[in-house]
Amino acid sequence: MLILLICAIKTYAQSIDCKTFKNGKFKIETQGHITIIERSGSNQLEFFDGAKVPTSFTVNWVDNCTYTLTPHADVFKKYPNTPKNAMLTVKITKTTNNSYTQTSTANFSKGSFTSEVTKIE
Repeated sequence: MLILLICAIKTYAQSIDCKTFKNGKFKIETQGHITIIERSGSNQLEFFDGAKVPTSFTVNWVDNCTYTLTPHADVFKKYPNTPKNAMLTVKITKTTNNSYTQTSTANFSKGSFTSEVTKIE
């Protein structure tokens, strides 16, 4: 009976496919604010609320669904209180055809932030 239950769980478990979200243009809407993300290779640009000048990060994929973001110098100029060793870790926890749910944490904060990200290009 236990073997049947394990087989059923494996058969019906949702497979998370993050490959389609490694590169592209994305949108996050949070509390009335929109962030546009452009990710290509090891670079990510973020445009918050229609900003013309983005904040930029280096992307490092840890595994198929987890990546880290390390801020570039422009982030420290824009947000001077950002720790010099700042790193964000993003884990994709659920995917659909054109969106994913992510949970983000930072090495300088105890909290986490969960949001839905929609691929727009």
